[in-house]
Amino acid sequence: MPAPLEPVPRRAPGLQRAVPVLAPPLALLLGGWVAAGRGVAGAAGELVLLHALALGLPLTVLLGAGAVVLRRDARAHVPAGASLRASLTTLAAWLVVLGFGAVLPDRVDGEGVSLLTRATDPGLLGLSAGFANTLGILSFVLAVAALVLAATDLRRTRRIQRGEPLTEDEILDRQGL
Repeated sequence: MPAPLEPVPRRAPGLQRAVPVLAPPLALLLGGWVAAGRGVAGAAGELVLLHALALGLPLTVLLGAGAVVLRRDARAHVPAGASLRASLTTLAAWLVVLGFGAVLPDRVDGEGVSLLTRATDPGLLGLSAGFANTLGILSFVLAVAALVLAATDLRRTRRIQRGEPLTEDEILDRQGL
C-alpha cells in the first residue's frame, strides 16, 4: 500500500475555499433549477420531464463530477482550497446555469412561458428562447471546462506530492512565457 501523500501548500483566499465546499450541493440544486425552476413562478409545465432528462441530468452529472474532482484537489492543499482558475470557472458555470434556468421556456396550458416571461412580459418569449439557447450552450461548455480544469489541477497536485519535477510547459507558465 502506498504511503499517504503530503499536503501541498497553497495560498487560498475565501473564494477558493468556499467553491469546493459549495460545489456538490449546488450541482444538485442547479440541475433541479434547470429541470423545474420555472415552477417558482408557476411556469413549470409539460416539458419538465424532458428538461430534467435532456438538460438537468447531464448538467448535474458534469457539475457533480467537477465538484468531486475540485474537492479532491482542494483537500490536498494546506489550507484546503482549489486553484483560482478552477474556482472562477466553476462560479461562472453556476451563474450561467442560473440564468439558463430562468429563461428556459416551457409549455403551460398550451402557451410558451418562462420565468422571464412570467416576471415581465409574455411577449418576450422569443427573446427568452434565444437567450436559453445561448446560455444552455455556455452552461455545458463552462461545466466541461470546470471539470477539465479541476482534473488538470488534481493531476498537477498529485505530481507535486510525489516529488516529480515540473514539466517544460509548467516552467514556462510560471515565467509568464
